[in-house]
Amino acid sequence: MNMQPISFSFNQKYDVRVQVINDEPWFCLKDVCDALTVINSSDLLSKQLDKAGVEKIYLRSDGQNRQFAFVNEPNLYRVIFRSNKPEAKQFQDWVFNDVLPSIRKTGKYEHPVYKPESHELFTANDTANLARLIWHMSHNFRFKQAWNSGIWYALREATGIPSPQPMEVRHIPNIARECERIWAVIERLQSAIVEAERRTIRQLVRKRENVDSVMSEIDNLLTETSQSHAFMLTDTLTRWHKSEL
Repeated sequence: MNMQPISFSFNQKYDVRVQVINDEPWFCLKDVCDALTVINSSDLLSKQLDKAGVEKIYLRSDGQNRQFAFVNEPNLYRVIFRSNKPEAKQFQDWVFNDVLPSIRKTGKYEHPVYKPESHELFTANDTANLARLIWHMSHNFRFKQAWNSGIWYALREATGIPSPQPMEVRHIPNIARECERIWAVIERLQSAIVEAERRTIRQLVRKRENVDSVMSEIDNLLTETSQSHAFMLTDTLTRWHKSEL
């Protein structure tokens, strides 16, 4: 095993060491956590990561041999998914577009071919983390359960994993991108709702303007918001909404 890690620079600020083990890339957990501003990497290591995907390696640091934890790709995805920093998406793209292609060019790494029976499944912690994220996305709406169910439906559509089968670790990047898309829609919708409430208070409650005219404006505002996103949740949430009423 080549014990000399390859160092990659993220944002010209953070050096992330990558060790090739059995032709697969392993990432220095400390470096990844520093780049993503993830605190308490020890707690992350003991509670959130798959132990089989952790390797302890001694490296020279500050003139001494020190032990560092390196994680495989599935565990790397878990760390990225745990970060709520804007840099997480940028870091993920950097790994996919720069780091992995660069390692492949050296001839020392070839992306493993996944077989159906070898796909790593979500742990209970992974599922709990995803459920917590979905709760944050949906809990401010009146029909919370409809949103919750609709978001799960959208994520399963994005990954191709039917309910109730467990999610697969390899789909974490897809899940992250889909969550970003849904967040954007939610933010746009919530902004439209806030604007609708402001118009109602200003034009109907205070100025006593024509109800039909103002409500027509509000309907158009919400319709434009909905139509500006070709979003599968529009239909899905309608069905769940009806079942909840």
